[in-house]
Amino acid sequence: MKNTSLLLCLFVSTLLFSFSLTMASEPKAYMVYMARAPDGVDPVTYHLNALSKVFGSEDAAKSSVIYHYTDVVSGFSAKLTPEQAEELKSVKVSQPYSLYDPGQQL
Repeated sequence: MKNTSLLLCLFVSTLLFSFSLTMASEPKAYMVYMARAPDGVDPVTYHLNALSKVFGSEDAAKSSVIYHYTDVVSGFSAKLTPEQAEELKSVKVSQPYSLYDPGQQL
């Protein structure tokens, strides 16, 4: 009986651990603020260029985008995993940008 309880406890712990790893990689909405696109460059193209470097293709980048901000501010919101958000921070573009994590307190 003791072995069964220990085995059950180990099984539940493993299950919870694997579930937490899966949840950590779930995409969530991020807002990325960028400087204005250089003169003559379409803002949406500028945003997708940065995002494509993380996703590996423009089609994948387009499918992750929720909205492009082009009037008052420049940037976009997209569904990213925490790993993709970290990778996006290191993408080199001609203008600086910042990443806002909605789970982060301001």
